[in-house]
Amino acid sequence: MKHVYRTLGTLAALAVTIVFVVYVWHALRGHDLAVYANPRALVAIVAAALIYCCGIPLTALAWQGLLRGVGTHKSWRELTAILGFTQIGKYVPGNVGQYIGRGALSLKRGIELRPFTVTVLLEIVLSVAAALFVGVCTGMLSQAGLTVVRSRSLQLFMVLCLLTIAGAGMFAFRRFVPPLLRRIAPKRAHVLEGELLPSRWWILRAFFLYCCSCLVVGVALIVLAHVLYPSVSHEDWLLLASFALAWIVGFVTPGAPAGLGVREGLLLLMLGPVYGAALAGVLIIALRIATVFGDFLCALAGWLLLPRKSGRVQPGEKVEN
Repeated sequence: MKHVYRTLGTLAALAVTIVFVVYVWHALRGHDLAVYANPRALVAIVAAALIYCCGIPLTALAWQGLLRGVGTHKSWRELTAILGFTQIGKYVPGNVGQYIGRGALSLKRGIELRPFTVTVLLEIVLSVAAALFVGVCTGMLSQAGLTVVRSRSLQLFMVLCLLTIAGAGMFAFRRFVPPLLRRIAPKRAHVLEGELLPSRWWILRAFFLYCCSCLVVGVALIVLAHVLYPSVSHEDWLLLASFALAWIVGFVTPGAPAGLGVREGLLLLMLGPVYGAALAGVLIIALRIATVFGDFLCALAGWLLLPRKSGRVQPGEKVEN
């Protein structure tokens, strides 16, 4: 049976890799890549990709805290490896591939279904909230960014409302569903025993780390802009805001693998008036190349870092950081 699971896992990984390669080919087809075939552009893209990769350890640290908040203890290294290894799953159309792969690998590594589901749902809500917070705050520090924030105020308000509803729903679930289940189905009440949600401390800590992760990718865009165009006057706050807000739209758009096309369109809309369409276009495609390369590096690093032994760390055991 283990041999069958291992074979299926290998085939699934191969399928995702093929999808990833096809995605890269479609994403870059039709673009003049000669503009990136020079030392300055290559240095900029590699530097941006390495900075982008730093977001994965921060996300793993946030996930580790959320898991601890519901009684599951895993090492930071192992969670970083799981997140990194499953990054290329985001290129499967539908924006769910990474979560399916991450769930399968997490269950194999000893993370039970309920803590995984709770923490990932929290991660989605907190990540979008963090990107919204970063995008609005940094956008208000730039005149061009402030204009974009104002022009998109209705959409941003709708996202905020959805986040509020999702957060309220989770806390309502923790308060009302367990007693209701004990009353109507006492034999099933054990399913909801234990901590259903992390404490406020773990949630606030995770939110802060997701904000930092969002800023890290914004910094990668800033590095790209300054290295590619050293003689141009840059608005760094606008660059931070534009990626954060574009990421939200790309993430919530169904069917677009890794926000392909959607994210670029909004970035062009935000950066075009400041940089010009041609300059902004080169910068945006360079960012896409850097993030694709970064996801490949994350997947490779995740495979190398993933401990060969699996199993859940019990409370009181020494956790490797």
